[in-house]
Amino acid sequence: MPNQIYSERLTFTKLAEHDWELVRSIYSNQTLMQHIGATMTEEAIRLHFEKELAPWSLASTHWLTWIIRENASGNDVGFISMCTRNREILTAEIGFIFLDAYKGKGYATEAVKHMIDFATKTYGFKKFTAVCSEEHAASRRVLEKVGMKLDKIVPDSTEINGKMVTDCFYSLEVS
Repeated sequence: MPNQIYSERLTFTKLAEHDWELVRSIYSNQTLMQHIGATMTEEAIRLHFEKELAPWSLASTHWLTWIIRENASGNDVGFISMCTRNREILTAEIGFIFLDAYKGKGYATEAVKHMIDFATKTYGFKKFTAVCSEEHAASRRVLEKVGMKLDKIVPDSTEINGKMVTDCFYSLEVS
């Protein structure tokens, strides 16, 4: 597996120890996490981070995370992760978080498309899934732009900061 892959405007680099500060800043940012989950303590972030640094294969139960950087500036824009969810019908769940300064530029759509193409060609995934809160219209648009279909809406599915939110479950089958 390569340590870096590229799309038209973005570079994806496998998560490394030097990415700690970016990951810590994202998971502890209430605004960025408002549709994903509660902000995490530094200890919880460190445990999560250490898991994701481990070598990854289709049999792994942890997420494979790629830091996303803007090609033009080299600046960090966020990250995208995938995790094997079904080994019989090779299925990966995809998740992504972008820093506020880089939202609205089409980067999320570009990143998700690129990761789906990469994961299909490199690992043979046949299906991709994603979950986002019903209120997170921007993420829902990204998932729909890349061809994912809304499978179901589950009211009161996840608790975020003491509030139950409705989740939208998406999927895409590739050939």
